[in-house]
Amino acid sequence: MSLPIYVDAYSGYKANERPVRFHLDEEFYEIESVVDRWHDPNAEYFKVRTTDGKLYLLRYDQHEDDWTLQSSLDRDALLARPSITLITVELAAIRDAESKIAGCERCRPEQAEIPFDWILADVLDKRGPFEFILTETARCPSCRAALSEKTMVEPTGRNRR
Repeated sequence: MSLPIYVDAYSGYKANERPVRFHLDEEFYEIESVVDRWHDPNAEYFKVRTTDGKLYLLRYDQHEDDWTLQSSLDRDALLARPSITLITVELAAIRDAESKIAGCERCRPEQAEIPFDWILADVLDKRGPFEFILTETARCPSCRAALSEKTMVEPTGRNRR
């Protein structure tokens, strides 16, 4: 599960060189240290320790200029978020949502423009601060790749928000 967050970052020789603090659910988390960092072709990851001693994994997508909280490595803190409602998505709703997409970021990178959870929200008729938890693996109908709630997809027909 990944969550969009606001990050204040140090910019030295490049923009957003390393995170300094992040904001989530009306709280600021000061970063004491960057414990580890690594890159993949699409993003940079930062394993950080906050001043309260907790570990978090942050992801920075350079192309989208977008930060997300990938996980709380101390686990319970991430799921104990009072302003977010967690919704379990059953198999029937997963299959319905799969039928409403033409492809995903793997097989149609240029056309995949919305996260899969937008399709899930439409199928479940949910609006507001929700996070979805899939009970089964969702699959792209085009390439059969596994989909997470945050995988970018291309909707079919008029399913665009």
